[in-house]
Amino acid sequence: MIRKHFLLPQPLDERIKLVAHRDQKSEAEVIRELLETGLDTKQEHQAISVGQALRGLIKLGREVGTTGPTDLSRNIDKYLYEED
Repeated sequence: MIRKHFLLPQPLDERIKLVAHRDQKSEAEVIRELLETGLDTKQEHQAISVGQALRGLIKLGREVGTTGPTDLSRNIDKYLYEED
């Protein structure tokens, strides 16, 4: 185990003590379980698959429509480096 040092507000400390007493666990065990659960939940909400990202881009492209030049892939250097 790795030792960490951090400060908790008084009300949070009291809640941890109550849960530890109720569940007959140490405060450290309660904190570890809460951190694990919180991190798992946060990852689940933030995880997005590559497929979901691509579907979002396709949807965005359909909403915006084709507003760019139709010959962009053939004339990319012209559009990037030539001045108007």
